[in-house]
Amino acid sequence: NPFTCKAIVATISGDNTVSLVRDDLAPVPLGRVGNFIVAPLFNSVGLSVEECESSIDDLMELLPFEDISGNEVSDSLSTAEKVELYKSRGDQLLRLNDYTCAAAYYEAALSFIASISIGGTCIARKNGDAVIADVDCIDDDQYDVTFTSQDGEQEETTIPLKDILCSIWCKDEAYLQPRCLLNLSRCLVKLAEIDSTSGNVGCAGQRKRATRQEKYRSSAVLGCSITITLCEHLKESTASPDVALLDSLIGKARVIRSRAFIGRNMLKNAMVDAKKVTTQDPDDKDALKLISEIKAIEARSKLLDKKISREVCRWVKKATTTSEGAAAIERMDEESSI
Repeated sequence: NPFTCKAIVATISGDNTVSLVRDDLAPVPLGRVGNFIVAPLFNSVGLSVEECESSIDDLMELLPFEDISGNEVSDSLSTAEKVELYKSRGDQLLRLNDYTCAAAYYEAALSFIASISIGGTCIARKNGDAVIADVDCIDDDQYDVTFTSQDGEQEETTIPLKDILCSIWCKDEAYLQPRCLLNLSRCLVKLAEIDSTSGNVGCAGQRKRATRQEKYRSSAVLGCSITITLCEHLKESTASPDVALLDSLIGKARVIRSRAFIGRNMLKNAMVDAKKVTTQDPDDKDALKLISEIKAIEARSKLLDKKISREVCRWVKKATTTSEGAAAIERMDEESSI
């Protein structure tokens, strides 16, 4: 898949070939300080760079706002204006297939509305799901919250800060928050495909180590889950919600999450998401393509299982019908009985 990323020009040859030092493909917070809300922040990010070559015709200048001074935000801007500004910058980078920098700008946009206060509403992790919770009290890193189930039953409990996934911006008339989350998740799925860094890595705030690809995809699943929960909440809690737009965002989130599930080999989850999209829109090309892909993967897996079973049967038959095989099995029986 074609993509763009930041790089420093090292040398230029006479045949218009350029030697580059390419940045790490993993996103980092703007200004290289702070944390991410959804995207993985790898402990090893930026520790190594990659040298590569390119034609000078394939190079482009940085966008004007990518200069260090271009990331300064005027205090005169409202919160909505700041979020919209950084989302628009992320959108420009996403259209250029610069998924690394786009993810950083979407995270920056979300950071302006990340504060959680008493009396506010947030999305929290409960039994592995992203659910709506009202914040009743905050004591250091402990939050007293109230969960409300779909049938109206309320449950009061205390959860740690790490289980608070994000706050809900109640003044989001343009639905900027779910749109940022959706595009961020799209970037993470793409990064899982193009970042070939090998080995297990650690992430800030996470104990479990895994490959970068796994971290990208699990974060994409999280981002999509938050988007779906948020959009469903906005449909119910907003005075005059744009139901068509919110349903469209939910459908796109399910498509992206299905793609991430496929990458994690969670085919049942992927199929559930894809089929839910076709329930709302039977002609959705992306969902139909995913369903076909999932069926093809399942068919190949069954074929491989049958092939392995036949090979095992041949080996067992050979082992039990030849003198060498019989002797080997007899030795194994004697050793197991010791």
